[in-house]
Amino acid sequence: MEPTLPPSPGATPVPSRVRRGNRDDHRRLQAAVVSAAFELFQQGGTEAITMQALASSLGRSAMSLYRYFENKQAVLQELWRVVYAELLLEVRSRVERHSTPAQRHRALVESFLAFWESRPDYYQLVYRTSGNGLRIERPMPEALMPSYGDVITLAATITRELADELGTGHERITLAAELRVAFMMGYLQARFANPRYPWQDFEALRELCIESILASVVQCLTDGHAEAPSPPSRPA
Repeated sequence: MEPTLPPSPGATPVPSRVRRGNRDDHRRLQAAVVSAAFELFQQGGTEAITMQALASSLGRSAMSLYRYFENKQAVLQELWRVVYAELLLEVRSRVERHSTPAQRHRALVESFLAFWESRPDYYQLVYRTSGNGLRIERPMPEALMPSYGDVITLAATITRELADELGTGHERITLAAELRVAFMMGYLQARFANPRYPWQDFEALRELCIESILASVVQCLTDGHAEAPSPPSRPA
């Protein structure tokens, strides 16, 4: 499936002259830089994103862009922020269609995987851009907040709801949430980073992975309880 990318730079009017103190002009130029950066990334990956290339795409001097983005790393962080904001909207929309914790948990996993599967360029941009002098900071850069943090908070809330439904207490919520992330990212890594493996039926594998992720989270939450509830069944 073709990746979803923001509009091309031409769709974002670029002010010919950014008036000092004019916030609308500043926002339009920043939006144009982001759109141009996505275009460059689609054409040649992160190596194609340079301040000079961005300036050329926008018909401006490279020095003028440094007023808005300190360097290439800052541009990449802004691209990641845009991607995470889109991820948050999609996951939240899918989750909010359901009322029970088990249904919301399934919607969380399915929508998270579907988001990256339908946008392979986004996956490459966010998770495979380290190296060549690029450094992903820890803790998470402020540029990625609040959307990245909101995704984590939403997932934690759903895990807590699931624990309450199962009656397991909250002692293992963090561990269960981290287990889910590890399994989901492992699946995505297999899908995107190992295309040479002779997968026979990836759709069947995908469904089995989702069921295994859901069951593993339940098992983690119920571990240590005398009578562990059965994993919630898939809604009809």
